[in-house]
Amino acid sequence: MSRFFSVLFTIFFAVTSFSYAAESINYLIEAVTVNVAGKSPSGARNLAVATARRDAFLILLTRLEISTNVADNVSDDEISDMVRSEQIDGERMAGNTYSATFNIMFAKDFVDHILAQKKSPSTEITTQKPEETHLLIPAQISKRKTVLWEENNDWKKALEKNLNKKSQNKFIIPDADVANISVLDRDNVALIDYAGLEPILSRYKSDAAYTLFFNYDEIENKVNINVFYIRKLQKKQIRLSFINVDRLDYASLLDKVAAKTLDYLFSSQSSENKILSSNLFRIEIRIGSLGNWLMIKNKIENSNLVSQLNIESLSRDYALISINYVDAKTDIVEAFAKIGILLNKKSENFYTLTTN
Repeated sequence: MSRFFSVLFTIFFAVTSFSYAAESINYLIEAVTVNVAGKSPSGARNLAVATARRDAFLILLTRLEISTNVADNVSDDEISDMVRSEQIDGERMAGNTYSATFNIMFAKDFVDHILAQKKSPSTEITTQKPEETHLLIPAQISKRKTVLWEENNDWKKALEKNLNKKSQNKFIIPDADVANISVLDRDNVALIDYAGLEPILSRYKSDAAYTLFFNYDEIENKVNINVFYIRKLQKKQIRLSFINVDRLDYASLLDKVAAKTLDYLFSSQSSENKILSSNLFRIEIRIGSLGNWLMIKNKIENSNLVSQLNIESLSRDYALISINYVDAKTDIVEAFAKIGILLNKKSENFYTLTTN
């Protein structure tokens, strides 16, 4: 790793192999929390069940080291067929809004059968796609304001410069034209979802996008890149942190961070990029307030104990995160206790969290 930076970053659960993991894979997906609104109370509940099952299926795919893109070709009915049993806790209904937490057990034989169909030769011929392209949407935070399409977006210029050096054409930065500005602006870029972004995605024939928020902390001499990965049925948050230990000037820092960010994004799309399941832990957090959640999140991110923090689910009083724990010499419970966070083990690699 370059001496210019120490890097704290998170990575996506995405590989392209269909090979199955060992028999030790746990087919029980716990603590899947949903909060959805429907046209009626029954409609909201039906939508919540389908959403929870699909979210659980995505998590199962990551455990099996199968690309989550496979889920795009699996219907809700097929996912339902794979469910052996499910437990629903904390059901709440307010008008046409339904929320609950699901523990879902998948049947291995049904999962194997349906995934085998999805990778059969006939299916591969009809569903094969050209290499995916992804949009990059660079947003720069300057004096607490978001700069997006404006000419003074130095972050966008740095990414474009470094992208032009790449021989691969996996990423496209949209043009600052009227059509794109009418869909996406600095007021909605932080909240945009797949449905809102779909007009731009369709225009560039892309299946997914990364929104990249550049924030330079001059006091700590550190750059934070908050990344949102958006595709159909998925929205993941990632954070990349770069510490400017050699005190590079602003222009050099921008160029170096852009290059490192693109290197990470290219590698995250590679089939060779896998998460070691032995280091992957999921943590359930009961949130007392927004301030409490931000305190916990920041404490974990700044602890140097993790190289991944992925927000799987977040609601007003609950969060489910996954982390890649990097300290192999120290038990995770002991390590987190030293930073004032108490973990209680619920199952293998799954914990609940409380604070001192």
